[in-house]
Amino acid sequence: MAWTARKPDIVTDLADAARHCRSAVGGRLVSSYVAFMAEAGGAVPAKNGLDLSRLAKALPDLMLAAVTKPDRWICRLAGERVRQRLGRSPVGGNYYDIVPPERRANAMHAMNMVIDVPCGFRAEIEQMHRDGVIRLSEAVALPLSSEEPGVDGFILFADSHIEDVGSADPDPGGRFITGANVTRRDLIDLGFGVDETFEDLVPE
Repeated sequence: MAWTARKPDIVTDLADAARHCRSAVGGRLVSSYVAFMAEAGGAVPAKNGLDLSRLAKALPDLMLAAVTKPDRWICRLAGERVRQRLGRSPVGGNYYDIVPPERRANAMHAMNMVIDVPCGFRAEIEQMHRDGVIRLSEAVALPLSSEEPGVDGFILFADSHIEDVGSADPDPGGRFITGANVTRRDLIDLGFGVDETFEDLVPE
């Protein structure tokens, strides 16, 4: 596969980010995060004490990941619809294990900058599955601070299916995800700026 560098398509403020989301759950996460930040006095909300029941309608499409720099992104929580789309539970898995080696450094840069800047993003991702179908999803990612030893920060995701390319396999086991490529990314400025140097590596 041939690859090309791609800068983020847009940079949007948190207050305006919901209107750029293609999924209802992405917009719902952004709106809730605005309230969480306000309650935290403008700081990044802490993972400890975050009441996910306030996101009850979005929970089936949410994921929570623990990030330990430079190379660990471990899924801690995955909603029911996320598990159904992936054909398995990703809990305990390291996302970088399914990222093509050529773009692994870019993927790590993306996740680590969410924690370091901090900022958020909205990405459109082609997920390759064992049944040969490419399923396009939208991921909206926002940071949570960590008080846990060995974890630099947490990322809360809304992960929602957008469309399929190809025909689906009737065997649910065929949905097992084998790879993932970002095709578009927008950055979300939480009030701390964004990483102006960031580039994705996307398929040509």
